[in-house]
Amino acid sequence: MRRLNREDRHLLLGIITVLIVGFLVFWPTDYYRISPGIAKNLEPMVEVKAKSYPIKGEIMLTAVSMREARLFDYLYIKLFNPQLIELRPKPEGIDMKEYAEVMLEMMKESQLKAKAVALKQAGYDPKITGEGVKVVKVLEEGDAYGKLQEGDIIVAVDDKPVHLVTETVDKIRNREMGQGVEVTVKRGDTKKTYNLRTLPLQEESENPSIGVLITPYNREYKLPIDIEINAGKIGGPSAGGMFTLEIYNRLVPEDITHGLKIAGTGTIDLDGRIGKIDGIQQKIAAAKKEGAKIFFVPKGNADKAQEMKVSGIKLVVVENIKEIIAYLKEEHLDL
Repeated sequence: MRRLNREDRHLLLGIITVLIVGFLVFWPTDYYRISPGIAKNLEPMVEVKAKSYPIKGEIMLTAVSMREARLFDYLYIKLFNPQLIELRPKPEGIDMKEYAEVMLEMMKESQLKAKAVALKQAGYDPKITGEGVKVVKVLEEGDAYGKLQEGDIIVAVDDKPVHLVTETVDKIRNREMGQGVEVTVKRGDTKKTYNLRTLPLQEESENPSIGVLITPYNREYKLPIDIEINAGKIGGPSAGGMFTLEIYNRLVPEDITHGLKIAGTGTIDLDGRIGKIDGIQQKIAAAKKEGAKIFFVPKGNADKAQEMKVSGIKLVVVENIKEIIAYLKEEHLDL
């Protein structure tokens, strides 16, 4: 057996190096890599088919960047703990295509509610109704497993009727982790009520869950003005508050942006409440990078947001859309 010469050794070392780098870069993990994403002007995404008014500033949607973490990402984040970059476990027991479809559906419903709330704030009388939400999957990790069934229609949470997906999710999440929740379902011709315990379905998750995927059931809406929204492939309900603000600002003569770039996040309820979301720090960072001067923070995310101590962008904690509008209507904003 002949000894490798110098050139052969270099070639072998090169091949080994390529294999190691390839392994690190391409080997998948059970995590997502979360980092600051986008802050986009909503004006091109929203078309209000009614009399419009000139707007000098911008209202921006914010979103995190999320991709599958490779082994290199996992080791880098665990070893160096980079600021605003974190790992989030993939949801267990969920097909990611199915999960993405649910997120897109939640975005559509969030947009519907944004239209209704904005129209109501501008003096119109919109109508959005539904007959509950349909359970499409029950996850083994949640307390609903073995109790709720695929095809069940959730009609009430804590003895209060629910009509829409995002409304149902917010009612379940609006409690402390581990706290109980009473869920009433329609199964065939009968109704059943279950007392379930909320759990974190992902490591370090701050969102209480009972462990089900849900979709709308017999949802209907009647709006006095035709409004179209095209957000592309952005999913989830967290832009609801900003869509509401953008539409409202189009419907009223006064431009409440004051010529500023305004960003924020938060779900929207039909009663105008702004709900908490994931990735608040990454979204603030994205907004600051794009020059936003004001960032509206859901009250449920206030502590996490205020840990950042950012300069050049004012964080304003709010509970509902009326507070956002009232703040922006002030003649002299405290910036």
